[in-house]
Amino acid sequence: MTFVMRETKGIHKCLADAGLDPERLRMHVSEIAPGTRAHPPHVHDAVEAFYILEGQGTVEVGDERHAVGPNEVVILDARVPHGLENTGATPMRYLVVITTNQRSG
Repeated sequence: MTFVMRETKGIHKCLADAGLDPERLRMHVSEIAPGTRAHPPHVHDAVEAFYILEGQGTVEVGDERHAVGPNEVVILDARVPHGLENTGATPMRYLVVITTNQRSG
């Protein structure tokens, strides 16, 4: 098996099987400053998970809002409008994992 390095936001080293389609599974670490959001609610064709590493926030999924904190995860259908806001007093760091049904070849 051959591995390649992938540039991955917030992750020091990411080795991936060279034979895998890089769009099938994506991940990165993001940070949101206190009192701000990552971006406006949005949609895309995937399943997405937010794993909270540090800080406190709110995940918006459609009309629902869910408080989240360290060592908590939300897994959602990203075709529903969703977003993440830092509601705490310190930076919120979180791991994003996105899977799609795309297949290469």
